Formats: sequence, structure tokens, C-alpha cells
Amino acid sequence: MACRRWGRCRCPSRCRRGGAERSGVGSMVVAGRRALRAGLALGALAMVLQGLRGWLASKRYEFTPAEIAQLARHHAGLDHELAFSKIIVELRKKHPGHILPDEDLQWVFVNAGGWMGSMCLLHASLTEYVLLFGTAVDTGGHSGRYWADISDTVISGTFRQWKEGTTRSEIYYPGDTIVHEAGEATSVQWSAGTWMVEYGRGFIPSTLAFALADTLFSTQDFVTLFYTLRVFAKGLLLEASAFFSTMGC
Repeated sequence: MACRRWGRCRCPSRCRRGGAERSGVGSMVVAGRRALRAGLALGALAMVLQGLRGWLASKRYEFTPAEIAQLARHHAGLDHELAFSKIIVELRKKHPGHILPDEDLQWVFVNAGGWMGSMCLLHASLTEYVLLFGTAVDTGGHSGRYWADISDTVISGTFRQWKEGTTRSEIYYPGDTIVHEAGEATSVQWSAGTWMVEYGRGFIPSTLAFALADTLFSTQDFVTLFYTLRVFAKGLLLEASAFFSTMGC
């Protein structure tokens, strides 16, 4: 028997049930499409990350963690400014065209994880960096969690690290090297006058979010933000120039 005649429904309850069923089916279709899109997006992201990991594992790097640690250890215990000047000279001899020139070297404040220090970037690419780092005041906070392996060798002062999942901290002295592996998080503390040489290897742009977060949302020191991005860009341009020169361009 027809439910509708002359545009008027003679059985409203049946119409309401039919409308509800159609609405329910429509909602399920929409939810299914969204789930499919989310699944495809996650699959694509997983493929990108896997490809990135493969690329990072197979590519040739300009520096090695052992090289940077050994060089810094050789000058540990000296006045940090003297040690840094010697380290820069030696790095330029070993890696010509990969260390920023003197006119581009600049000490820039870093606010991250609740601590404050200063860095001088020597080399930067998408997969590596070398920098000088330290603080003239006592400071400490969260290390950050990165897609990169980071090692620091102490030149002067002391550095304390409390690793996630432990109940004791460790203190490092001049000549010691601290390794912060990708995915790790620790509590960190520097005593006043602690200076070190740092080497990072991995997907370096991923470290910038943490390094700049306090500057963006806490100190709002946009001059420091500009200095940081400018020196990083100079490092990338220098590395691009070195790459194209090896290609004969």
C-alpha cells in the first residue's frame, strides 16, 4: 500500500522510521569515508617516515660523533674561548667549505624546556649540525625529545643529567661526552660557566620546534628568533654551495 498520496503521508510513523534509517546509513557512510581518509593519511605518513629513516641510515655524513668528541676532548680543561677558537681552526682544516666563516659566527640565546643558554652555530644541514653551546649562569630544565642523536662534550664546568625512568642523576665533567639518543627525554642542568661542543645527526628540522618554542610562546624574543633562523639559513646555504661545488656546478 502506498505510504504517500497527493504529497501527503498517511503513515507518519513509518515515514519517520524510514527517515531515521536513511539518516543512520548516511552517517555510517560519512564515518566510513572519514576513517578511510584517516587510514590513508596514516599509511602515507608511515611510508614517509620509513623512507626518511632509510635515507638517514644510508646517506653519507660529513662528520662523525667520535671525531667531534675527540676534538673537543683534546681541548677540554682550557679556557673555553681559547678552546673554541682552536676547535674552529681545526674543523676548517678538516672540513673546508663546511664551517661558517668568522663573519657569520654569532652567539645567540637559546630558550627551551625552561633553560637558557647560548649557542654559536658552526655547521648546519638538514641532517647534521655542529655548534658551541654553554651558559654563564646556572640553568636547567627539560632536554626535549628529538628525531636526532645528539652528543655533547664538556669543555669546562659541569653538566648534570637525570634520565627518564631512573631515580639517580649523573654529573659530567670536562672531557666527558653525553649522548642523547633519538626519542629520549631527560632532565638537564648546567652549572654557571659550563661550555661544550655539540654534534647532532638526524632530521635536524625536527629539533627546531623545541628549540624555538619558548622563544615563540614564552619570551617572545623575536629578535633572537630572527638571529636563530638567519644563522641556520646561512648554514644551509653554505652546505648547498659545498654540495653543488662537488657536483661541478
